Amino acid sequence: MAESKIKISQMSAAITANAADTLMIIQDGANKKASLTTLLKNLNSNDSIRINPIQFAVNFTVSSKNDANAITVIGSSDRIGFGTNNPQSKVHVAGNMQVGSNAIDGVLVQSSEDISYLSSDQTNAVVKSLSPLRAGSILSCATGVSGLFSLPAGSNGQIKTIVVAGLDIGKTITITTAGIGFNLITLNAVGKTAVLQYWSSTSKWALIGGNNAAISTV
Repeated sequence: MAESKIKISQMSAAITANAADTLMIIQDGANKKASLTTLLKNLNSNDSIRINPIQFAVNFTVSSKNDANAITVIGSSDRIGFGTNNPQSKVHVAGNMQVGSNAIDGVLVQSSEDISYLSSDQTNAVVKSLSPLRAGSILSCATGVSGLFSLPAGSNGQIKTIVVAGLDIGKTITITTAGIGFNLITLNAVGKTAVLQYWSSTSKWALIGGNNAAISTV
């Protein structure tokens, strides 16, 4: 039996589809493949296609010739993987990624955190942890307070910039971390910075720049 075809363009204009409607093609008691080619040709700029509009926790995978998991959407965790069926972040690329096609193209990442250290934190000897996932940490301390911070392990090659935005004269900000040749960073004035890079081979941060950041061991 010849394969049946349905062309969307041949449907009567009086026939409309509702959001709750579904289209199923059954021939000889078996489901038949439905090609999207004809549908896409008959869409215009005012139309849209949405997959899983009811937002069930279902997975969606697009395969290519050489990659079974070219694109994978994990419905339960809201994650998208390119080249992996087990994405570990909101977007996870397993392989190389290129942005742009010439020297002036690039990626602007705005990822920073603002952390204030209060008098009550110092009284209770609180050590506030900086996020290793943020590219920058902007630190402020209330009048008369020296800030105590810590920096956990990062990801290989990650760059981390720490900036002092507020600090009373004579006070300091200290950051404990596992560093190459140090485990304590001291910043003693507004505007002081420390630029670090994480190396997974040593499981430590390296101080690669900054504005008069002092390092030491304790």
